[in-house]
Amino acid sequence: MSELRNRILEKLRFYEPRQIQASDRIPAAVLMPFFEKDGEPHLLFTKRTAHVQYHRGEICFPGGAQERIDASLQATALRELYEEIQVPSHHVEILGRLDSIRTVSSYFLVVPYVGYLKEVTRFEPDPLEVEEILQIPFRHFEDPSIFSEEIRIVEQEPHAVYYYQWQSHTIWGLTARILKTLLDLLRT
Repeated sequence: MSELRNRILEKLRFYEPRQIQASDRIPAAVLMPFFEKDGEPHLLFTKRTAHVQYHRGEICFPGGAQERIDASLQATALRELYEEIQVPSHHVEILGRLDSIRTVSSYFLVVPYVGYLKEVTRFEPDPLEVEEILQIPFRHFEDPSIFSEEIRIVEQEPHAVYYYQWQSHTIWGLTARILKTLLDLLRT
């Protein structure tokens, strides 16, 4: 088992995720999928196509809105992982969850789950939803030079916006906030 997987599991075991009640928001979930590639931990992101309704062209974690068939938001995250990149739920070990987060440019309340892919698997993107799959070595996020931050005013309140650079891609918005939450937790 991965040392990183064990560190994440230990940190999330004692973490009390912040939960937000927002009846005016659409419940949604994402999965942060970690996996081993060439003997080192990687984190998987997808680039959304121009065909999706929300967050077109953005780098994100697999996820989406809760549907009636989903028994829980965790089930939503696992269903979306399968729909977007064909990873079955029995290949995923859920390590825990992070804080609920409101999206800024849409009306979702997102619950992020952290998952470890137990088996080496092929990723087969759904061409309607996923333009590209990014497999980023986790050590990349330990480099402070790839990170930047700015303050934006949203609904008359200041909000930090985070950016992580990977090759020609910029990870920002909700995905960067989720990533920063986990990175900060691992540094404590």
